[in-house]
Amino acid sequence: MIIPAPAILRLVAATLIPAALLYALTPQFRPLLLFVPPLVGSVALADLLALLLRRNRLTVTAPVRLSLICGRPGQLALAIRAGNRAGYTLQVGLTLPAGFASPFRETRLNLAKGGDAICLDWPLTGSQRGRFQVTACALRIASPFRLWQLQVRHGINTELRVYPNLRAERRRLAALFLERNDRQLRAQRQRGQGREFDRLRQYQTGDSLGDIHWKATAKRNQLITKEYQIERTQEVYLLIDSSRLSGRPVPNAEGGSEPFLEQAVRTALILGSVAQRQGDLFGVAAFGSRVQGFVRAKTGKTHFGHCRDLLYTLQPGQDSPSFGELATFMAARLRRRALLIFIAPLDEPALAEDFVRAIRILSRRHLICVAMPQPPMAAPLFSTAELRSSADLYRQLAGHLTWHQLRELQQSLRLQGVRLLLVKDERLSADLVSNYLDVKRRQLL
Repeated sequence: MIIPAPAILRLVAATLIPAALLYALTPQFRPLLLFVPPLVGSVALADLLALLLRRNRLTVTAPVRLSLICGRPGQLALAIRAGNRAGYTLQVGLTLPAGFASPFRETRLNLAKGGDAICLDWPLTGSQRGRFQVTACALRIASPFRLWQLQVRHGINTELRVYPNLRAERRRLAALFLERNDRQLRAQRQRGQGREFDRLRQYQTGDSLGDIHWKATAKRNQLITKEYQIERTQEVYLLIDSSRLSGRPVPNAEGGSEPFLEQAVRTALILGSVAQRQGDLFGVAAFGSRVQGFVRAKTGKTHFGHCRDLLYTLQPGQDSPSFGELATFMAARLRRRALLIFIAPLDEPALAEDFVRAIRILSRRHLICVAMPQPPMAAPLFSTAELRSSADLYRQLAGHLTWHQLRELQQSLRLQGVRLLLVKDERLSADLVSNYLDVKRRQLL
């Protein structure tokens, strides 16, 4: 697209307007003044033709993929190269998707002679996690006499991956264990009810006959007992509900609000890093009306990247969760006993009944824990502030009914060996990590 520059107006004002005045005031110079408009037009046309020669001599390259952290600034590297040997000035603009901010809308570069590429680091910050695309970069080139400007769009097709920011969660987790020994977040060697062989020792009164090592007993001519330690490679799965209930706003640490799914995703990644430090295998699953994604429990940096790639694109849906389909899906794929941690709001009675029926398939073989945000008004009647109006009474009555329903749900799940945790929104990751370490310490798995 050709755009007239402000300089062409200045040229007209400096030449044609004085020539027109002289043409009216000095009749003797009229033959000479007739050559001024064609001369000015020739200069403008020559400048335009020189600009058109630069049209297809610019190339813009960008990386195929750029990884960012939500709320933290990053840089998109652009390489701009001119095919000709002449240097000139151009303006660069970048089309950013919604949810991204940049300190400036455009910048100006000077392309040096020689055709060498210029690297431009475009600063940008993503405010929400997910996968986005940068599809175009706009270049505006000035003509040699600065009378015209040529604006060209170049496709770059760069994928922006914005991952959750775990800095606040790690800080909150560090504050939780500040008064404890740091070894509680490290893998520890524990002896107890596990079945992983540890060592041989002499028989002690009370040892089970099934733990006697008969070959070592015959060799040493005394009773020798096998001692076990808990398994170091237990499987831990975090199952996240990404249905319509996960989009409900909850308070965050900054004083604002965000969908509950955001905190669930950060909690899953934090728990995965803790489980890997404990030497366990960690896996994730996302579900709504169907299972949206599943990563089998493994360990390692590459596997953590696979879990993160599944979680960072999750968005709240419009459907209701299907716990029966999820339970059947997990039961068909888990062959050994595992710790299953559900993050799902269950304050709707219909969904709670569906969950209680479906969880029987998994609770017979696996250890299950359910974490859900505590409703803000769920409390026993007359346990909060004083009543000032009838509206306060009805509000507390509704909270009492919700609290009573959750108590009944806890009792029904406890009969199946399932633990229900009602946690505050900002303590979701800390409470789940504490529960996981408690399971490890008590050797419940």
